[in-house]
Amino acid sequence: MSEEFPPYNFELNGRLQGISIDLMVLCLDKLGSRQTRQDIRILPWARSYKMLLEEEKTVLFAITRTPQRENLFKWVGPISSSKNVLFARKNSLISLSSPDDIKKYRTGAIRDDAGEQLLQDLFGLDREGIELTSSALSSLLQLKTGRIDLFAYDENVLHWIMTQEGLNPEDFESVYVLSEGFHYFGFHRDTDDELIEQFQKALDDLKDEGLYDIVLKRYQ
Repeated sequence: MSEEFPPYNFELNGRLQGISIDLMVLCLDKLGSRQTRQDIRILPWARSYKMLLEEEKTVLFAITRTPQRENLFKWVGPISSSKNVLFARKNSLISLSSPDDIKKYRTGAIRDDAGEQLLQDLFGLDREGIELTSSALSSLLQLKTGRIDLFAYDENVLHWIMTQEGLNPEDFESVYVLSEGFHYFGFHRDTDDELIEQFQKALDDLKDEGLYDIVLKRYQ
């Protein structure tokens, strides 16, 4: 399973593509799997995250590996770096000097995304105090129109979405870094360790062979 999270995973002209999609397809090929790009499903994040928690033989990507999630899943990666930040409209002149400052503002996130979890853990916000949506574009439009003051999300992905949707990235700015880490393939917690090792070796081999770098350059 995957979601609309460009440039890592997204659908364009009816074809699934992106850094993590291409890497998954290459790993499947290396492992001699009968599964292909056509077996990957693009789903809303909250739905796929719930499935990964509850259903065996599932894998979700790209997913940020955080301390809160560490023991919930098994991990293969890293795929790429991640940087979750708080975005604001540049003309709002928002400045956060302490965690308490965020409580002055209306803050948005995607349901069950790392941004929401970080807001709860770092700032002590209740879920009811966060404006939750099912997609980054919905939250971004809320930010643009002033329905929210801050949006917690991955910095690279948001810049990509702004460009694709005709929004000017210069109208927005990062005002607080929530976390820096890496994206991974997240497997259901009961996945056999041998399979995890096989996937990890396949990904490591792609890096050693230079194919990983070729995939990255496709989306720069």
